[in-house]
Amino acid sequence: MKIALIDIGVSKKAVENGMEVRHFSLNNGEMVEKYKEPEEEHGTRCFKEIMANARNMNTQILDLNISDASGSLQVLPMIVAIEKAIEERVDMINISLGLTAYSQELYDICEKAAQNNIVVLSAASHKNTISFPADFNNVICVNVDQNQTEKIRTVGLSTVTVSMKDYIITENGVEFDFGSSSMACARACGYFCVTLGDAPLNDKYKVLLKKYNIKLHDTDSIQGDNTMGESEIKNILSNNKTAVVLFPETAASRIKTNMLHKNIVAYYDYERDGFYTFADDSETADFDVIMLLSSLYYDLQFPSAIKEKYKDYRIVCIGNFLGKNDNSYLYDYDKYKASEMTVLERPVIAVAGLCSGLNKADVQIELLSRLKKDGLDIKAVSNNPIGLLYDMETFNYPIELKFPDVVYSINKYMYLTEVNENMDAWLINIGGAIGQVNNLNTYNFGKLADAYFSAANIDVAVMCVNTFVDVTNLKLQLANLYKHGIENIFVVLSHNDIDATTMDYKDGLQTYYVDDEKYQQALKYVRSNIKEKVFSLKDVQNGSLYTNIIDVLS
Repeated sequence: MKIALIDIGVSKKAVENGMEVRHFSLNNGEMVEKYKEPEEEHGTRCFKEIMANARNMNTQILDLNISDASGSLQVLPMIVAIEKAIEERVDMINISLGLTAYSQELYDICEKAAQNNIVVLSAASHKNTISFPADFNNVICVNVDQNQTEKIRTVGLSTVTVSMKDYIITENGVEFDFGSSSMACARACGYFCVTLGDAPLNDKYKVLLKKYNIKLHDTDSIQGDNTMGESEIKNILSNNKTAVVLFPETAASRIKTNMLHKNIVAYYDYERDGFYTFADDSETADFDVIMLLSSLYYDLQFPSAIKEKYKDYRIVCIGNFLGKNDNSYLYDYDKYKASEMTVLERPVIAVAGLCSGLNKADVQIELLSRLKKDGLDIKAVSNNPIGLLYDMETFNYPIELKFPDVVYSINKYMYLTEVNENMDAWLINIGGAIGQVNNLNTYNFGKLADAYFSAANIDVAVMCVNTFVDVTNLKLQLANLYKHGIENIFVVLSHNDIDATTMDYKDGLQTYYVDDEKYQQALKYVRSNIKEKVFSLKDVQNGSLYTNIIDVLS
């Protein structure tokens, strides 16, 4: 049985007589057979745990030391090490390490290992967040459960738990329990060595399925009959003529009537105090439902005049309203429960912003219009209630974001959509902001963007920024996007800037409109100070941004 231990090195001092260990380390980005003294004991402890539980002196260990000068865990050395393990025709790969950023290349190399009958085990996150490659569906994820009595318990399709009650380490003469998922992964590797040792040439995955009911699979093997389910708001719009009341009031003037949902037939005119058709702007009462849509980040009082005048109609409130809202009718991330990641195939265009009020919805709607004109089937997703006007899949912005649950949920929703619907690409308007908005919104704002960046491989990101954006801060935020593996980023300069007096508002930052002369000056300044292409709102409207995105995707 040949096992590749991908870690930060195994000390020669731990290799006892009769143990067969080959040492590899990085040299100019390649894995070469050369010993490198480990600086820490993590890899050595994993080695000892594997050997203690393998009970097989014929076991050969390949010590693949992926530590480098950076001092931090990097994805490329891990990929190189897995490639070396495949080349050496190992039976198992133990990776008691993990990365929080999704990597398609890492997934692909794990899939290559699986196709070569190599079992890959990886430790679950110590911090209850995502961890790759453990959270891939072609890798066995190993966690700790100190309450179980079995050696190995299968708790998901490709997740197992191991009890580590007896794992005691000694440091400076002090003994303590160190039941981490890292050591649990190494222990499971040893157990599997015993299970698979008698017949290493057999289909290892069939053996593990029979012995532990572990079901690893690639994307194609996932059942395609999973149903999406529809939100209540979609049922309402599909079965009722609907009149809308928009907040802010100015939103009605920007509606693209040629893109409207077929059952949205009228809008409320505040000045004329009545509902008027989109078709010919004539006053009408020919509708079944009144839908109040607010894209504002602060709570609104339910309009009593509308409530009284139209009391015989069903009224639905979507957005932030005091005393009443029907946001539960929207799509909910929590409904898409999952415990693993699936690779998505369709290209993803994501629209994000530094804060609210920076024309994200306008950018998304303009791009959606042009994509549809080109005959593409686009799945548009938003957290903005205005998205309902254009038949977008509109999600309720979660009050609390729990990781990794929200990452898995987004990924599952997107996967099920790709399986069950004919579509060419994603166009997602990510709610909130990409980072901290203010001291009162450090959790909600920004976390959803992080979740999307982890759940999907973003092909193009469009960053909407305020007119007088701090370029230093913008560069940091853009660097964060690149760090998530997003290679193509375009910047759109909003005509709105942040009202400094609202910096500490719990409801988020408020913005104000900037006159054209100052806007043009700001546009010139930003373009001259960052390397990314910067587009004005007119560039968005005339198709320049769209052309650049299509060029990238092509």
